[in-house]
Amino acid sequence: MKDIRGIIVLIMAVGLMGLLSIIIVDEFAMAADHDADLDQNIIELLQMSITGVIGVVAGYVGSKASCNCK
Repeated sequence: MKDIRGIIVLIMAVGLMGLLSIIIVDEFAMAADHDADLDQNIIELLQMSITGVIGVVAGYVGSKASCNCK
């Protein structure tokens, strides 16, 4: 119960990365079927989401390092 924050951050990060993977695979499949380029909005979504995941994990690691929890 003491490390529940770590488990929650792990579930959030893995879940978001899984969801992004599904979106990217779907967009690549649609672009291949229609012989079109990838939508730039999808690329921007991927970049911002990965930045967000890094921020959440970095915030967790930073708060864990500054905490004197036992």
